[in-house]
Amino acid sequence: MASLTDPIVLTMIVYFAGTILVAWWFGRGAGSGYVSFTLAGKNLDLLPFTMTYFATFVGGGLTMGIAQTAFIEGISAQWYAMTQGLAWITISLFVGFLYSFDVVSTPDLLGRVFGDYTKYFAAVFTLVGQVALTAAQTIGMATIIATVTDISLEIGFWLSTVVFVGITVWGGMSSVAWADTFHGIVIILGMIVAIPVALSNAGGIGTVTAQLPASGTNWFGVGLVQIASWYLLYITVAGAQQHLLQRTWAAKNARVAQYGVFLSGVVITGYGILTATAGLIANAQNAPIDSSLAFAWTLQNTLPPVFAGLLLAAAVGGVMSGADSFLLAGATTFVNDLYIPFRGGAENVSETHLVRVTRGAILTFGIGAALVALSGIRIVAVESIGLGIMSVLFAGILAMLWDGTKREAGLPGFVVGGGVFVLWHFVLGEPALFGEGPLESAVPATVAALVTIVGVSYALPSGETFTVSEIRAAATRDMERFTGGDVTVADGGTEKNADDD
Repeated sequence: MASLTDPIVLTMIVYFAGTILVAWWFGRGAGSGYVSFTLAGKNLDLLPFTMTYFATFVGGGLTMGIAQTAFIEGISAQWYAMTQGLAWITISLFVGFLYSFDVVSTPDLLGRVFGDYTKYFAAVFTLVGQVALTAAQTIGMATIIATVTDISLEIGFWLSTVVFVGITVWGGMSSVAWADTFHGIVIILGMIVAIPVALSNAGGIGTVTAQLPASGTNWFGVGLVQIASWYLLYITVAGAQQHLLQRTWAAKNARVAQYGVFLSGVVITGYGILTATAGLIANAQNAPIDSSLAFAWTLQNTLPPVFAGLLLAAAVGGVMSGADSFLLAGATTFVNDLYIPFRGGAENVSETHLVRVTRGAILTFGIGAALVALSGIRIVAVESIGLGIMSVLFAGILAMLWDGTKREAGLPGFVVGGGVFVLWHFVLGEPALFGEGPLESAVPATVAALVTIVGVSYALPSGETFTVSEIRAAATRDMERFTGGDVTVADGGTEKNADDD
């Protein structure tokens, strides 16, 4: 344990002071309008868009999680990141279509296609999933802080919670995106420099690999089924889940969204190799630690203290990037898809009121998620169900591409998909296929939902159809209630809602 005067700890303190300053600066004026607060005024340019898209997933799973798995199972753990990156690159071909809808949330879009009941169904499960994800992230931040300082787990927990909730309440998407940009730049550049240095200080590639079991250097050790399963899972995540689509709709134009998603995918594709290497170094050095601390141990024991502190702080920042993103997504869904309909529509509430309610929802859900996490209650089941249903929503997005889809088919499809998810995940326990690895539950669930939507559409020849152009036109008209045809930028300026892409 390190004291508060340790160089690592001092570096982390300075880093988080910088995070707060960045979030405060770019969040000024974000409360001037509902779109300004929830979508950063639809004005994110390429750098903040790419970094916030990347940083949303770079924390717990892509950094500490991959290092932990590599510590146990070897280099093949990097596929968890590489498949995600490849999925992002793939979905970048589809992002222009998604961006063309002038909406704030995934349930809002699906509700316009399949009706209000579908919107409420999607909203409830999106809210549950996002709040559960927020709760899961809070422990990750506190664990790193407690590991490298004399601060207790509980104090570290509340310090990190106050920071990420405060950032989100203050500036909404503007603060979150630019704090993510800060974290993303530091951790990308830092890892590119740090891991080769750590590898060198551990004796070089030859020395490290020589001390690993044979499975440690097997690039396909997780199995081809698991690799394909991860890839398909992350296609559904990028194509339907609120925390990523909210960023898509916050982009300045379609071109920024497409290039940003592609670039973040390219970065993530190689990022996992770096974090997996950190886990391999800890294994080769026979680190006497719990596997979850592999990343932190390698940084602390193979790098200069200030450098290690910077990267450890950036790693905590990465977890924070996920937490504030999930929190904002949950609060936005609650206000946009549950609260506004409860009040009888957007015409019955002012933008000032909506921003105030969104901030209140962020504060409420943030504290609630923290209390759930701190209580020790197992939230894995809740998180899994929420994530599964959110992934299943991708079936509805795909169904929009077929002009034979009937409005009445959406809700049955999502209910069937949700049922398949529960069966595959909780009853069958994600069985291994062909002896190579499990198939992620979201994959058969999404397929089942899509087949159901198509089947019900064929079974209802007289059912109501829609056109994509109708959905776009209606969404644009509704958005203009908030923007008046213009989009408010966080610094007080305006930019015309670009449609040239």
